[in-house]
Amino acid sequence: MKVTHVPSGLTLIELLIVVAIISVLATLAVVNYSESQVRSKVAATKNNMRVLVTALESYATDWQRYPSSHGVGDYYMEDQLVAPISVRLIPLTTPVAYITTIPQDPFPPHDGWGRIDRDIYDTFDYLDSAALPHRGSGLTSGAFYRIASPGPDLYQAFGGRTVASADYECNLMGVDYDPTNGTKSAGDIVHVGPMDTDHANPMDPTNPNRPGILRAPNYVEQFRAGP
Repeated sequence: MKVTHVPSGLTLIELLIVVAIISVLATLAVVNYSESQVRSKVAATKNNMRVLVTALESYATDWQRYPSSHGVGDYYMEDQLVAPISVRLIPLTTPVAYITTIPQDPFPPHDGWGRIDRDIYDTFDYLDSAALPHRGSGLTSGAFYRIASPGPDLYQAFGGRTVASADYECNLMGVDYDPTNGTKSAGDIVHVGPMDTDHANPMDPTNPNRPGILRAPNYVEQFRAGP
C-alpha cells in the first residue's frame, strides 16, 4: 500500500506571509496606541485649562483685573522671557489660593516662533494685554488674556500674533487645533478671556496691531467644544 506523507510544517512562503501579517498588525497596534496617547493628552490639556481659567476668572472677580504676565512684587520681571512661565501665575496661588498648583502643559514645546527657550515652558503660555500696551490685545487674540498650548505638533505659535508683525508662519501655525485635520495636525489649543478694547479695538481694520487670529468676543473655547 502506498503511503502519502503530509507535510507537517509551513513552507517558507507561508512563513513569510505569516510574518508579514504579524508585522502589519503590530504596526496598526502601535499607530492606534500613539493616536490614543495623543487624544489622552489633548483631553488632559483641556482639563488643565479649565482649572486654570476658573482660577483666573476668580482672581479677576476679586481684583478687577487679571494677573500681569510680568509678575508682581518679588516676582516682577522686566523681561518676561527669563523665568519659567509659572512665575507669571504665582498671584493665583498666594496670598489667596485660587489654585493649589499651576497645572502643567502635556505638550511642552519642542520648537516655536522666534527660537523660543523651551526651558521656561513649565505650564501653558500666559499673556495679558495690559502687559503689552504698545501691541495690547493684538497678541492675545483680541482678549484681556490668552493661554495657549502648542498642541500635538509641539510648535509654540502662541495662538498667532499681530497683523503688523507680518508673522505669517506664526499665524499659520497658531490656528485652533482641530483633530479632524489629523490627530497630530498643526495648531494650538487656546483659551481667551473677555474682549479687550482698552488698547485699541482689535476688530478695527485700521488698527495695525490687531490680532492675526481674532478670537474675541465670540470665541467658543476649544475645551467646551469637546471632551
